[in-house]
Amino acid sequence: MKTKKLLKVVLLSTVIILSSCKKDSPTPLVVDGCTVEAPATYAFTDDGGVNTVAYDGQAARLATGKTVYEVLNANIAIDRLALDVIVDDANSKLFGKTAENSDNRSVVIDDLNGILNTYCANSAAYELGTEASEGTAGLKDGFQLDANGWEADQQFAKMLIGSLCLEQVNYDYLTKMGEETDNIDRDYSVPSVYTKREHYYDEAFGYVYGLDNNDLDAEILNGLLLGKYLNKHDGIDGKSGIDYRQRAYDAFKMGRQALVDNCPDELDRQISIINSSLSKVVAWHAQDYLAVAASAIGTAEFHHDVSEAWGFVYSLQFTKVNGAPLFSHSEVMSMISTLEAGTNGAWDLDATTLNNMAETINSEVDFN
Repeated sequence: MKTKKLLKVVLLSTVIILSSCKKDSPTPLVVDGCTVEAPATYAFTDDGGVNTVAYDGQAARLATGKTVYEVLNANIAIDRLALDVIVDDANSKLFGKTAENSDNRSVVIDDLNGILNTYCANSAAYELGTEASEGTAGLKDGFQLDANGWEADQQFAKMLIGSLCLEQVNYDYLTKMGEETDNIDRDYSVPSVYTKREHYYDEAFGYVYGLDNNDLDAEILNGLLLGKYLNKHDGIDGKSGIDYRQRAYDAFKMGRQALVDNCPDELDRQISIINSSLSKVVAWHAQDYLAVAASAIGTAEFHHDVSEAWGFVYSLQFTKVNGAPLFSHSEVMSMISTLEAGTNGAWDLDATTLNNMAETINSEVDFN
């Protein structure tokens, strides 16, 4: 982790060395900039060589989300009280951090609770093996569908990708990188050795890479939420064709080093890359699942695909590109209403509706 300061000497009668961290000046006699050399891996230490990276809370929160997802994926009857014990929100803060900074948080939390309540109400039918059909909750080729044909585990997980992971990265932790957040004191949270600003940055990193058992490269292992889907975009696997995975990892590294070096312009530039890369991954999957679902109508896989699409569409309101969401809360909720409009919900959807919605997303997002 080395920083190459651009130092030039102005010889008048005295040698003056300027080393403030701003953009390079076009005037060759004055330098008011700094360049940043990022480390090969996301590894940062203090002057004594002690690790300063910590995101235990985020890793634990993602692990709780994964556990809840696995419960929703099991054909075992469960009531909401038992599910809430697993969530353990007082400690996990899984719900407490969801849509934490959104003006529409109450709507989001109501929708989240609605998914979980519906699942619990139907879980006995899943355990009994009741056959799903229009208006009847049960199993269809192994997929657990509610009476409207939605798969709760997919709605839950994909909804959290935006309302938890994206929201916390885009609208919480990476918005706290200004001078008002201390970046000097390493004792504010004894026995930690990181500054408050460094820790906020690492917590944002944790919402993407928290379940990865090896953060020494861009590949994300053991992911479920945002990290799982970012990992699909390595530029060669047939997804978007863009290496958002490497782009995001490099930006996280470069931004963290810029923070250490106190280079705010470079830090802001990397944060913008992070916001955009993660947001476009979510938008890409929203349109992709809509299109895939459109081609699978009449099959059990359709309900799986369209439930994933529902969650990714819901997550669009938490994207951030050029400082703003790709789709507003009202625009997203209008799309959700369209998906749910039929008397029998997903059972009533047609290919035209799904393809038109996918095209709406594609027309608004510059995937590059």
